[in-house]
Amino acid sequence: MTAPAMAGTVSGTATFRERIALPPDAVFEVVIEDVARADAPATVIGRQRIEPAGQPPFRFSIPYKDSDVTPRGRYTVRATVRHQGRLLFTTDTITPVLDGRNQPVELRLKKVGSGPAAPRTSPPAAFGALPASWQGDIPGAGGAIRWHVDLAADGTYQLRQTFLNRPQPNAFDDIGRWRLEPGTGRLVLRGGREAPVFLQPLDGGAVLRKLDLEGAPISSAQNDRLKRLPQAAPIDPRLQVTGMFTYMADAASIRLCATGQRLPVAMEGDFLALQRAYLQARPADKPGQPLLVGLQGLITQRPSMEEGQPPRRTMVVEQFGTITPGQGCPKPARAQKRSGRGQSRRQLVAPLRGTTWTLLALAGETVVPPQPPGRAIELQLSAETLRLAGSSGCNRLMGGFSLEGETIRFSQLASTRMACGPEVMALERRYSEALALVRRWNIDKRSLLLQDASGKTLLLFQAGE
Repeated sequence: MTAPAMAGTVSGTATFRERIALPPDAVFEVVIEDVARADAPATVIGRQRIEPAGQPPFRFSIPYKDSDVTPRGRYTVRATVRHQGRLLFTTDTITPVLDGRNQPVELRLKKVGSGPAAPRTSPPAAFGALPASWQGDIPGAGGAIRWHVDLAADGTYQLRQTFLNRPQPNAFDDIGRWRLEPGTGRLVLRGGREAPVFLQPLDGGAVLRKLDLEGAPISSAQNDRLKRLPQAAPIDPRLQVTGMFTYMADAASIRLCATGQRLPVAMEGDFLALQRAYLQARPADKPGQPLLVGLQGLITQRPSMEEGQPPRRTMVVEQFGTITPGQGCPKPARAQKRSGRGQSRRQLVAPLRGTTWTLLALAGETVVPPQPPGRAIELQLSAETLRLAGSSGCNRLMGGFSLEGETIRFSQLASTRMACGPEVMALERRYSEALALVRRWNIDKRSLLLQDASGKTLLLFQAGE
């Protein structure tokens, strides 16, 4: 006769600080996981799901089998609150259990992203219901540009500009946060570009009028309108992003600097390179510590890691770039210090031209100038003329460039002829070869990415102070 399986429970409460009423169909879930192995998926040994969740505090009692608990195991409790598959709250610290203390567990949930915990029930009258998409063809210097704008109720946007008269790749994506400007009613999009995008909602949101770089109407008889599509048709943006990446057991996620959104990270593409860099860089005593990363990624739908949940917007790592321990996302402009002249000491987004750019990575590899006599590799694009200057590691660099929208080419590159050591000269040669292949540029806050025609990042620079 088989002996009955012995069972136990882990009980406690979970709550959050925000005074926010959850949607009536929100779901609370709490699990016990064995996270003893950092290089393997966590094993769930107990789970409780409360549906509908109600309002906090959430009281739970998670059953588990005694046979699933081993001396080598390391057990923690993790909790989430979701609404229609979207993560609203989650625990972000390790809470050990089954370690002999046996006291009730108290969990503190953190709001995900910087948007509201629940979808807005009354979006701005200027738009009507959100999410929504607008699209229109607007003339540009090199031909028509198809603008596509997605607005979400959580204050985030997606933007795609497709240059219709150019061969592929001819689409450039951006993400960020939107707001309606008090007084003018203008829609302001702020993301990873040099300057904000201004649009004027018209006809109750049926139309968005494209404004100029200063936010004024464009004096032209040509089209300047984006029309609202019958249904939201969100793009899958492909772009360079920075964010705070976290990996613990089988849970990988990134909080995007541009939007504040937290997305799961798919374990495909170049994920393994990101995972290896993270495991090497994180503090040994802080598993799950968020670290700042830069990568080329695709935001798209993927099946949810949670059983029974619908597909979720997910980050797919197409090319891992950099990881920077000890740093966080750049602070918003309103939090930066100002000089006596009333100007920001450090711009939120560095301009392409007039900035001294220092090379951080070449073909995905971090660049450390050999010393001596190597020097930092720097690039400066004149704000007044189409000329460039800088250093290529040993010699001074000079030349010209052409610029049209997000496309760029370098030409007539020349340098001084000083001889340095073999290692320095090899780096200088690789740098010059990469510059010759550059066709696109992109700025994410204070990072400049120079890419080839396919969108592959060749060179990564950081703006100087």
